[in-house]
Amino acid sequence: MKIYLLKNKVFISFFPLVRVAIKVYVEDGQVFSDIFHRTSVQRKESDCGLPLFNERIMGRPTVEHLLNMLGENINDSVWELLNYNDGQVEIYNAITASYALNELFCSCPNLAWAIIMNNYYGVGFHVVEYYARMKRRQLAASLIESPSEERVVNLLKKTEMLSGRKYELVILSRCLKELEIVESYKHRDKVTIQELYLAYRYRILSGSRLLANLCAVKKEFLREYKRGMCTLSKIVEDSVRIGENIGIKDSLNIITNCPDGDSVKYYHDKWTVKLRETTKLLRDDIFLERPALMDCPGIVFLSSINKLIVEGREMEHCLASYKEKVMNKESFIYKVTAITGERVTLELGVSKDKYFIKQAKGFRNAEPSNPVRGFYNTWLTDENERLRLIAEENRLAQNVSMRA
Repeated sequence: MKIYLLKNKVFISFFPLVRVAIKVYVEDGQVFSDIFHRTSVQRKESDCGLPLFNERIMGRPTVEHLLNMLGENINDSVWELLNYNDGQVEIYNAITASYALNELFCSCPNLAWAIIMNNYYGVGFHVVEYYARMKRRQLAASLIESPSEERVVNLLKKTEMLSGRKYELVILSRCLKELEIVESYKHRDKVTIQELYLAYRYRILSGSRLLANLCAVKKEFLREYKRGMCTLSKIVEDSVRIGENIGIKDSLNIITNCPDGDSVKYYHDKWTVKLRETTKLLRDDIFLERPALMDCPGIVFLSSINKLIVEGREMEHCLASYKEKVMNKESFIYKVTAITGERVTLELGVSKDKYFIKQAKGFRNAEPSNPVRGFYNTWLTDENERLRLIAEENRLAQNVSMRA
């Protein structure tokens, strides 16, 4: 992309990669674009698809030149536009033309942006004006399909976008429908869209100091914040459960108010030691229902609570806190011993008659080696296939008996 700053226009060329060029100019205080593509011209487009006010993308000289072209028509609202890449010029033109939309943008920028993004193609000015004059709660319910409640509008007001892409509006809409999330952020002055994005997936962290700190660093895309979150969420859940098992009533608040992941790990390890020290073997052992999987040499189902406790002691991890999960058949625990002597504790779950790995941890929560991973993955794949064939045979036999 090459940019030419001319006297009363900005010329943007994408040659030779793409045969497209854009002429940006100002007319009656509005920013318009003529888009040249081969032999055709789209004249007086209200948005060329580029965030013209964004210095990082367009460069500081381009933004300064555009502001000079706008002259006295520019106002403080333009700096709020930097939070939005999609529809940036379109919303500038709209808030310049509409006093009602300008008022809405000053009080709740995300709602004004939502009006533009939801009416981006072929909608007249009167539609935008109609939406801008609606009550905030009704507008939020109409555009974002959220509950018509004041607390929803309050969260809309204080949510900061990451890069202002349309998919962020989709994520915001999804989160605002979850009143549990809305409620967890009612006391916060500011919330980032990346926090809401992660809070939707990892509810235990919603509204927490830990999540806010993790999202404080500015990144390019929302997906970049997901790295390591599954592992951290698992450690948080384990830590809270361990804390409850050793009698720490406030374990959830302690963990979610940690400043970072290292602090969570500190509490997890500290409480795990106490759990092992205080957990005693049951006088009357509780035996667990065996899953449909068959054991094999080196992979053995832990069939009782006492075996679970012993495994946790030997492996020095928090397995003793899984008593309720295994009794409720939420998890099935296996002891894995490789030919090399490496030990791994394997947690399995089941969904739609298929077993899957929830987690696998070695001594003191170490990660298993690749050969051991291959060992238990192969076993589980073979067992799932065996169960699938049995189920298929049963179905066929049932069909034959029904026909007979």
